Amino acid sequence: MLIESLKSSSAVASSAASQAGRAAQTVATGVSGRQSGNSHLQQQLDSLSQWSLSADVSRQLAKNQQAEQQLRQLYQQLEQLKKQLDQPQSPGQQQQLREQLLQLQNQLKHKDSAVRPELQLSQQPLRSVSARLSHHIDLLSPRKQSEQLSFRLADGQHVQLSLAANQSAEQNLSQVQQAFAGAGVQVSVQAGQLQFSTKAAEAQKLTQPWQMQGEGIRVAAGNPLSVRLQPVSGPLQVLAEQALQLENQQAYQAEISQVQQKLQTVLRQVQAERQELLAKLNSLRLAGNQQTAEDVAAVSHTLKQQMQTGAAASLAAIMAQGNVSRSLVEFALSDQR
Repeated sequence: MLIESLKSSSAVASSAASQAGRAAQTVATGVSGRQSGNSHLQQQLDSLSQWSLSADVSRQLAKNQQAEQQLRQLYQQLEQLKKQLDQPQSPGQQQQLREQLLQLQNQLKHKDSAVRPELQLSQQPLRSVSARLSHHIDLLSPRKQSEQLSFRLADGQHVQLSLAANQSAEQNLSQVQQAFAGAGVQVSVQAGQLQFSTKAAEAQKLTQPWQMQGEGIRVAAGNPLSVRLQPVSGPLQVLAEQALQLENQQAYQAEISQVQQKLQTVLRQVQAERQELLAKLNSLRLAGNQQTAEDVAAVSHTLKQQMQTGAAASLAAIMAQGNVSRSLVEFALSDQR
C-alpha cells in the first residue's frame, strides 16, 4: 500500500511539474511574441517616420520650385515694362502701365502665391511688420517753432518726442528714430512718408491705433488724437502709384531696376534653400535604404489590421511618434484597395 501511495504521489507531482513547464513555456512564448511584436511595430514606425520626413521635404521642394518660377516671371515682366519706357509714354500708356503693375501685385495677394506682396517668401514666417503714418501728419519738414509730441502705443508704452525749430528733415528723422527706438520700433522713410517697423510678435504696436498729442504745430492741440497707421504698400504697388506721375522715364526705369534687384536677392535665397533641401532629401533616401512605395503600403496595411483587431498599443505608439505625419496616419487607417 505504501509503495502504491508513493507511486500515486509521484505521478501527481510529475503531472504538476509538466503543467507548470508548459505554462512557463506559454508565458515565455507570449513575452517573446510581445517583444517581437514591439520590435516589428518599431520597424513599422521607423519606416513611416522616414517616409513622412521625405514627404515633408518633397513638399518644401515643390513650394521652393514654385517660388523660383514666380520670381523669374516677375523679373521678366518687369523687364518688359522697363523696355516700354524706352519710348515716350502718353497718359493712356501710363494708365496701362499702372494697370499692369496692379495686376502683378494682385497675383501676389492670392492665397496660393509663393511670394508675398512685400516680395518675401510665403513659406517663411513673418519676422517683422510695417506700417506708415498718414501723410496728413508731417514730422519731418522744418518748422519755425519747436514742438513737444507725445505718442501712446497700443501696448501702453509712451514715446516723447521733441522737435526743435528750423531743424532739417534729416535731423528730425534722426530724433524720431531715437525716440521710437526705446519702444522697440524702427523708423525709416519710404516714398516720402514715415514707415514704422517692429517684430511680428509685437505687431499690435502698429496695427492698433495710437494716441497722439501735440502743441498745434504738427499735431493739433487739445485732447489726444486717435490715429491708425496705414498698411505699407508693396514695391509693385509703389511703382503703380508712381506710374501716373511719370515725369522722368529714366528715373522710373531705375526704380523698376531696384525692385528687380530685390527679386534677385530673394531668388538667391530660394536657390540656397533648394540646395539644403536636396541634400536633406538625399540623406533621408540613403538612410531609408531600399524602401519602396510597396513597403509603405504593406506597413500601413499591417497597422490598419492591428488597429481593427483592437491593438490599442499600436495606435498609442503611433501617436507618440512626433515624426509621423497626420496624413500618413490617416493613410494607415484608410481602406487599402
